[in-house]
Amino acid sequence: MAGFGRQLRCAGSVLAIMLATQAPAFAQDSGEASPAGPETQQADAEASSEIIVTGSRLRGAAPVGSTVIALGREDITAAGAISTDRLIQQIPQVLDLGVSENSRAQGGGSGNITYGNTINLRGIGPYATLILVDGHRAVNNSRAFEPSVIPTLGLERVEVVADGASAIYGSDAIAGVVNLIPRRTLNGIEATARGGWGADFDEYQVGVAVGKVWDRGQVMLAYEHSRRSNLSGDDRSFFRSDQRAFGGNDYRVTRCAPGTLRAGGVAYAMPGQLTPANVGSLVAGTVNSCDDLVGQDLFPKQTYNSVNGTATFEVTDWFTVFADGFYSKREYERLPAYFSSTLTVPQTNAWFVRPTGFAGTSYTIDYNFRNDLPRDVSRGFAENWQVTPGVRFKLPGDWELEGLFTYGRGNDQSDQVRGLNATALNAALASSNPATAFDPYGLGRTSAATLLAISNFLTLSPTLNDFNGYEARINGSIVDLPGGSVKLAAGYEGQEIETRLGSARGAAGTAVTFRQFSRRVDSAYAELLVPIFGSGNATAGFERLEINAAVRYDKYSDVGDTTNPKFGVNWSPVRGLVLRGSYGTSFRAPLISQIYGNSNNLFGQSYQNPAGGAPLTGFAYSGPNTNLAPEEATTWSVGGDWDVTPNLRVSATYWDVKYINQVDSYLADLAILSRESEFSGTGIILRGTAARDRVLQLLSQGVTLARGTFPGGDPNNVTLFVDGRNNNLGQSTTRGMDFVVNWRVPTENAGTFNFNAAGAYLFHYETAVSPAGTPRSRLNTIYNPLKFKARGSVVWDYEPMRVQLTATHVGGYTNTAINPNQKVKSYTPIDLAVSWNLGEMGAKSLFGGVELGLEVRNLFDLQPPYVNVAPGLNGGGGYDPSAANPIGRVLAASLRFRM
Repeated sequence: MAGFGRQLRCAGSVLAIMLATQAPAFAQDSGEASPAGPETQQADAEASSEIIVTGSRLRGAAPVGSTVIALGREDITAAGAISTDRLIQQIPQVLDLGVSENSRAQGGGSGNITYGNTINLRGIGPYATLILVDGHRAVNNSRAFEPSVIPTLGLERVEVVADGASAIYGSDAIAGVVNLIPRRTLNGIEATARGGWGADFDEYQVGVAVGKVWDRGQVMLAYEHSRRSNLSGDDRSFFRSDQRAFGGNDYRVTRCAPGTLRAGGVAYAMPGQLTPANVGSLVAGTVNSCDDLVGQDLFPKQTYNSVNGTATFEVTDWFTVFADGFYSKREYERLPAYFSSTLTVPQTNAWFVRPTGFAGTSYTIDYNFRNDLPRDVSRGFAENWQVTPGVRFKLPGDWELEGLFTYGRGNDQSDQVRGLNATALNAALASSNPATAFDPYGLGRTSAATLLAISNFLTLSPTLNDFNGYEARINGSIVDLPGGSVKLAAGYEGQEIETRLGSARGAAGTAVTFRQFSRRVDSAYAELLVPIFGSGNATAGFERLEINAAVRYDKYSDVGDTTNPKFGVNWSPVRGLVLRGSYGTSFRAPLISQIYGNSNNLFGQSYQNPAGGAPLTGFAYSGPNTNLAPEEATTWSVGGDWDVTPNLRVSATYWDVKYINQVDSYLADLAILSRESEFSGTGIILRGTAARDRVLQLLSQGVTLARGTFPGGDPNNVTLFVDGRNNNLGQSTTRGMDFVVNWRVPTENAGTFNFNAAGAYLFHYETAVSPAGTPRSRLNTIYNPLKFKARGSVVWDYEPMRVQLTATHVGGYTNTAINPNQKVKSYTPIDLAVSWNLGEMGAKSLFGGVELGLEVRNLFDLQPPYVNVAPGLNGGGGYDPSAANPIGRVLAASLRFRM
């Protein structure tokens, strides 16, 4: 981790500047601070009559049968996350599988062409969690919604319901719902600056939020700029091919610089420069071995610019207008590995060197282009904006009518412009003209024009998405019972989605062509709350008993219609204890990009060899599948919330999700060969002549090779094929338990202590790769949901200082990508954060409202547990990016102003 000392000195300099900065006094939001750490909301308490809590459409009622995990403003501030997606990933129920900048090797990863991050609750699926903005849908890239579009300064709170909710919200809410609730209570100015430094890594964030609250309304606007550097695999010792020092395998390859020449079935390790003068020094039966994926980023450089705003105005006592909106642009740059390939060199090559005794007309060279060609850097952006104006009418009684319209646009761009042009490369290898030939012998004689010609392959992938959403809903009480008011919410939602998938694959100058698709969704829903026992008729054993029923009908213009119910019950036998349960069905409509494919191409990839040794070269197909059908799920849960004392609250939930017709894609799964027997008869994995014939068939249909080169430049040499299209193959059953504990301990003279713990423990996770397949346990295995994940913190508030110690635990698991299987150790990094309210320390006129923070993430510089897997194109290698962080220790300093 070279360079850490230099970065520490830089951190010290920046901190000194921050401390020397004078600023006016800042004041906080109106309202009370929330307890530190995630907490479950009170299921037995009435919500504010004007608030709709995530998980229910009913105003003034908390969800029945489900619990809400909430991150309040104080939690958001204390988290130190530079973007909203990283904030939410700190919740134990969120797993880093699929749509993640760290790893694209799991389901959904192949569609993550702009290296975004989304939320995968419980690891059930990267598209099985619905993300809302202030309770309504938002524009996305036809793949996944990125929470980072909302700046952390513009967030009031985050609410998570880890329970099926299609009866309430429609498609995608199989694993649950995440609601990003923007600020509407900020009355003043808040600004923040934060910097973090680690070994060969840095990040920073600056932002400002301005808000005004008055008798009849409010307005708020927040802006945030963040930047996070890349982390190169070359800067981490565990990202290597030769893992024998860790007790693992030697995954080195022979595609090196200098390479390995193979002639007449004999291998020869090439010297740095091979000429007719020294060809006699070649030694038969030798090879050059080297690391694969040299120079590849473990995660890309990311730059965020995000703005969001809210406004509310009570025009009259019965008529209110409101609005929210956002604009976000995230730019990324990812450095891939240098190209490597097996070259076929014919004797017509201008610099052909003939090994002694070889009489053939051509041979092959396992070769790496690191000394010849630049890397094919991936650059792009994800740009999204949306506005949602609405109106609210108060009707007789407590009824309200609300309508809103959402207008949003998305623009994703992923560009690579220096790809390997296989056609030009083969022509240059065969050329007898030194001006146009390629020199694979290390003497650097290839002309600049030729080098440009063989590295001018374009891969351009724009995606344009338009979203129009309409909502009309009515909400109020039907009748008053002794136990409380019977409440009803009903409404209509309409969605109009237009997606344009662009693609350019070919030599420089190839034009982008677009395919345009549209979808319309019409939905109607109703939700009813019946309080049987409440404050008006409570009796022994029945302090409270309420039943909730919801149903929703969705009609899609392209994939049919569906009706989904949900039932919930809350029972409070004694004050302070609530027992709850829920049952429902959910569904997810396949994405437009899943149906029609991001591209129609073949991709050369290196696959983990379950037997060990060098990765196997295979070719995966990405294309359309117009027969995709919606996914379906049945979910149920039981749990309880117990206020043991006014300062101690314990919550636990046992849940079960049965998921069928699951859409899955194996394009990015480079460990798929470890499960090859399970795919028998599906056509997903083909070997030998079957693989060759399938590739030849696709080529004859106009499908092109978009990445890599065929062995020896000839598709007839293909021996491994993977169908990477989306298919309705999967089914899974997942069962587990979530828990949350919050304990507040005030003292007379030593401040207040807060002890918080939250975790997720899985009892069962079985999957089958086909509808008729035999379910197999994948629980606690690599790239699958893990058995135990938890996060705990101890917070000491002693004005003007606050100290927080946080531990994040990921339990050990089994690496099934290698035989024999490997036991991977647990991972428990510890973070320390200290903050000072400088105004409370004295000199209020100078430092009032100024807060200084210092943080050490991964306090003990814990390295990721060793995982015996080869470096992969989509992440990982010597470690598991879905379960551990490769950065190491990070020191951070922050300054926050409130006025």
